[in-house]
Amino acid sequence: MVKIHNFGAGPAKLPEEVYEILKQELTNFEGTGISLLETSHRTPAYAKLNKDVQDVVRKLLNVPNNYKILFLSGGGQGQFAAVPLNLISRTGSADYVVTGAWSAKAAKEAKKYGKVNLVLPPTDRYVEIPDQSTWKLDPNASYVHICTNETIHGIEFDFIPDTKVVPLVADMSSNFMSKKIDVSKVGISRCKYFLVVV
Repeated sequence: MVKIHNFGAGPAKLPEEVYEILKQELTNFEGTGISLLETSHRTPAYAKLNKDVQDVVRKLLNVPNNYKILFLSGGGQGQFAAVPLNLISRTGSADYVVTGAWSAKAAKEAKKYGKVNLVLPPTDRYVEIPDQSTWKLDPNASYVHICTNETIHGIEFDFIPDTKVVPLVADMSSNFMSKKIDVSKVGISRCKYFLVVV
C-alpha cells in the first residue's frame, strides 16, 4: 500500500503506533471483547475512558476543579446554536466580537435566539484584532463570544480578552491545545467536540 501524507487543514496523518493500538481496540476495547464503537456509554469501560480523557484534558490545559468538561456532538457549527440556546436567556443579549467568517456565522446563528451586539463595527475586510479598548462591550450581556483563530482570514487572538464579570465564550475549534491558555479567564472554551465550562 502506498503511504499518503495528508497536508490538508483539519484531520492529519497519525503515527503507525496509533494504528496498531486502534486495530486492537477496534475489536477488543479494554479486553471487553467488543469495540468502543459498540460499547454503551453506561458501561464501566466507557466511564473509565471518559474519566481518563477528562483527566488528561484537565492536566494539559490546567483546568480548574470548578470547571466541567463536556464531550458533545454537533461539530463546529452545531455549537453556534448550542451556546446561545443555553446562555443568552440570562439577559436576552450577547456580545459577539466578529473578526472573520467563523465568528460572523456564530453571530448570525445567535440572532435567532436573542439580541446580538456586534462589539466591532461591521466589515467584510478582516485584517486584525482591534485593540480591546475600542470594543463596545455591554456590561449586561449574557456572554461575550470570540473565535480565537479565524482560519479563513488568517487572524488569531494572541491574548484572552478581559470581559470583566461577563463570561467569555471562546471558539477554539482550530487552535485548541495548540498553545497554553489561562482557562480561568474563559467561561466556556469550545472545540468541535467538547466544552470546558465553568
